[in-house]
Amino acid sequence: MIRKFAKYWRDSASLLVVARDRPTVHREKYNYKVCTVTVVGEQIKTFRMFQVLVFKRTAKTSFMPNSVVFPGGGFDKQDGSLGWEAFFRDRNVSAGDLKKLTEVDGPRPPIFHTESTDLLDRNVSLRLCALREAFEELGVLLVSDERKQKRDPLYSNCLHSFDVSTWQQRIHDGEATFQELHTALGTVPDLFNLYEWSCWLTPAMFRKRRFETAFFLAVLNEIPNIHPEPHEVQEYYWETPAALLEAHRAEKIWLAPPQTYELTRLSFIYDIDELARFAAKRNRKGSTLLCPVQYNAADGVIFVLPGDDLYPTGYDYISDNHDLDKYGEVPQEVIRKQSTRLHRVEHKDLHHQAFFLNHQPLDDHLHIQGQNVIPKEC
Repeated sequence: MIRKFAKYWRDSASLLVVARDRPTVHREKYNYKVCTVTVVGEQIKTFRMFQVLVFKRTAKTSFMPNSVVFPGGGFDKQDGSLGWEAFFRDRNVSAGDLKKLTEVDGPRPPIFHTESTDLLDRNVSLRLCALREAFEELGVLLVSDERKQKRDPLYSNCLHSFDVSTWQQRIHDGEATFQELHTALGTVPDLFNLYEWSCWLTPAMFRKRRFETAFFLAVLNEIPNIHPEPHEVQEYYWETPAALLEAHRAEKIWLAPPQTYELTRLSFIYDIDELARFAAKRNRKGSTLLCPVQYNAADGVIFVLPGDDLYPTGYDYISDNHDLDKYGEVPQEVIRKQSTRLHRVEHKDLHHQAFFLNHQPLDDHLHIQGQNVIPKEC
């Protein structure tokens, strides 16, 4: 069966890798490099801070050159091979545990629809895609580890004790498969500590280069070694969400819209353990497809998202917005005040955005303006 939207866009997967910072006492509310403490009354509160892994694409990259992104890339046929079923069976990964990854209660965008019984379920194969790409681009190999799993059940584990660079190059160049790597190492890809996070689709206006991308999140207890692939990676960064956003606003780096959105909602979470608990609990809540729809304004551009008053009813993800210039002579603030429900990003230029959401986040997710109520034991 041919995928319904195959002629309109490609499928891909990305991985938000967050890792714990080393604890350090500091007297400011938010420090970009270290764990922090702040005085609340007479109590001292410790935040177990985290950093996010991103990299800058090279100038020769075909899609969004020089942009700073999370590791990820296009879905490959090896990701959906049924050969993985035998692989998991041989390593005592039960069919029941794999099936749990497919049991999602919320929205399922087109990318998660498995097109044939001859292919691996998309809830599994997209995780494999994200893991493979993270290894190809940055040498990060996340594997299951039962001993560490008992100690830190919500955290993933990065393997270093093998010839990373040689295998990375072989897989990147198509000389070996991701499954062959794990077979040689006797390891299992860490599917179960990869948490479904969101799903984004390039706006319809970019007809020639559109991607529907499933985003997953992995949480690490320490920052791993990185091996940047030279043809795709110009440089990489471990930074807090707030620091990356500040560098974007200062025009030191450029973050694509999905990255600014995801980093913005992560920037309101200061504790990595809290983030891990939240991601694990939200893992089966599903993902509403986030396909921005553009409106021109007198002082910039507005991209509306599902749940906003201006988002087209029953949007097909293919059609142009016929109301693109409906508010072209009206300032963004005036347009905003005319709306009851907001879920939008207002752009002044490529480096300056403002985020608005005045109702509950979709799919029980983090609030884009930080209005989160997260129980300690969520």
